[in-house]
Amino acid sequence: MITSLNVEDQHRLVEAILRIDAMRVGRERALHLSALERDLGHRLDYVHHDKDMLDVWALVDALLNYPGAAQALVRILQTFYPKSLSVRALEELVAELLPEPWLNQDDRRELHELITWLERVDPGLTHLGRFPMLYRRAVGPAWPSLDREFRSLHDVVALLEEMPADADGAPPLLRFVSDLAEEAGYSTAPAFRGWVHRQAVAQGLDGSLFQSRRASLEARKEPEPSENYLIIECMPDALEKDRYLVTAWLQVGREPGSTLQCSDEALPLGRIPELLERLLTSESLVIGRRSPDLTIEFVLPRALLDHPFEQEKISIAGVEHRIGIRYPVVVRSLERMRLVAVHPDWRHKWEWLSGNSVDAPVCLVASRGEFGREELFSHLSDASKAVLALAFPPWACGEDETDEHWVGLVAGIPVVAWCRDGRDPAKFAREVKDLLAADLMKLPRRTMELRRQALSGGREGAGAGHLGLHLTLVFDDADRIPEPYVRLRPPA
Repeated sequence: MITSLNVEDQHRLVEAILRIDAMRVGRERALHLSALERDLGHRLDYVHHDKDMLDVWALVDALLNYPGAAQALVRILQTFYPKSLSVRALEELVAELLPEPWLNQDDRRELHELITWLERVDPGLTHLGRFPMLYRRAVGPAWPSLDREFRSLHDVVALLEEMPADADGAPPLLRFVSDLAEEAGYSTAPAFRGWVHRQAVAQGLDGSLFQSRRASLEARKEPEPSENYLIIECMPDALEKDRYLVTAWLQVGREPGSTLQCSDEALPLGRIPELLERLLTSESLVIGRRSPDLTIEFVLPRALLDHPFEQEKISIAGVEHRIGIRYPVVVRSLERMRLVAVHPDWRHKWEWLSGNSVDAPVCLVASRGEFGREELFSHLSDASKAVLALAFPPWACGEDETDEHWVGLVAGIPVVAWCRDGRDPAKFAREVKDLLAADLMKLPRRTMELRRQALSGGREGAGAGHLGLHLTLVFDDADRIPEPYVRLRPPA
């Protein structure tokens, strides 16, 4: 609910509406609500009930979800019943309980009519896949993520209308509509831009604020579609061992992620491929992505870092295959995301690697115990040490124990690769040298190619012993930390 009232005040509104003769009977109430919807420029979405009290209660819920809707209902009733004392009483109660919205009636109706027009020219509703990202861009990280129950742009702009202006004095609603103009396409863009311009003038805002925003958006557009990331986080359940609370996001480029899954039900490990299959085959934001490229990232606790998620199989249209041969699959450290003390080193090393990704030096650890823990940590502390390769898997250790893999993560190493089944050190050194020889920013895709080679029967070396079937790749982008782990900064 956008405008929140306590139960007592909401009940006062319900009773005030029911005291109006024309609102007591469902048939007459429906006629006035039809007029209200025409006045608003969109439908009021709520569940109707046979009992008048419950129906009016649901109506009040809907009115509170749309700024100006209660005031619009009063105006309509005043038009029909100008001398009614009960209508006047409702007017006074609405004025007492609900603030006047900053958009006037005509401007709000025009915006909702533009949205209805957009829905008509885009019958596939492809824009719906973008509005969670546009919402996050408009409101910034301080506001909560867009609830998945919002399936209409009418609902989103109603939510945004009640949010206060930012430091520049621009209401988030204007930022959202300005960005929507650029995203929605040419046929609707001029009308949306005109609406934003008129509102900026009416609010006394600097129009260049939105022009510069538009220029920034156009400059940000790349000649090729941005990379898509499907992020699957597995949080250990506090009560049930070997069960995990799974959250999934879709992130496009550097934009904030859109939440796809956030369940309170802890899942066993064996259910995670089933969830992944559903996201890849049924989730509209995933299957409707603009670019076919998709990288799958598993954000995992230490106990799961060595789990071969890329070898899990899913079925699409009856064709079963391992996810690691269809998509680049990488691992990210849940503990590191939560451990903000190591973030500066992690970000610094990632920044260095991003600018020196071709032929970057690799720290190779061929066997356990080759380095002492403090010795290894010291060796990895240099900014240019950003890649770690280990010929052996991590220990099955508790959170209070330390192995070489954990030392690398704490040291801020963003790229860590290891062989899960152990490997002859010399053979592993040759194999991993070839893998890490080129541009490391393309390492997830090259690792996918390595996994494909392992299943290509005609290739020499393919088969059960191929490194592609046993390689775990931590590829931890410090610039793309999921929002729950981003520490908010104080406003400027």
